[in-house]
Amino acid sequence: MIDSSRVILDASAFYAGVPFGSLESYCTTPQIYDEISHIKKRQDAIGTLVNLGRLAIYSPDHMYVKQVLGFAQRAGDRPQLSEADISVIALALQMKQSIITDDYAISNTARHLGLSVFPVMTSGVKTVGIWRYRCPACRTQRPPGRICSICGSVLRKKLVNRD
Repeated sequence: MIDSSRVILDASAFYAGVPFGSLESYCTTPQIYDEISHIKKRQDAIGTLVNLGRLAIYSPDHMYVKQVLGFAQRAGDRPQLSEADISVIALALQMKQSIITDDYAISNTARHLGLSVFPVMTSGVKTVGIWRYRCPACRTQRPPGRICSICGSVLRKKLVNRD
């Protein structure tokens, strides 16, 4: 059973030392756990947090992952989101909890979904918007991606306020 009283941590929260300097309980996903398992490996700090019950590892239900993928695609953040990023947003959505992260794409997509996001080492996202991708050569708006499917040019992206 998922303990829905825990804040969700992205990898950046671990790099900033959030769970190590606090007595709070947190959770993350297996994908993030794999990304951060090297942190303080000699002392097994991550394992200690798990053993003490201060860090729980949960996988989000597939329906939440699917919902996040749809929102991320519409917001234009999908190309920047890894599987681990999507898992964190999906778990936060499922648990109706906040996310601690400094990742812009995670923050933007999460805020589109109505989730609270708390930055760690940055000032956080100021503007929530939709990314528009444009080919500088063809001068046309393109679907989210890195390369224009017509001419092969590198696409440029611009954040457009969602209001």
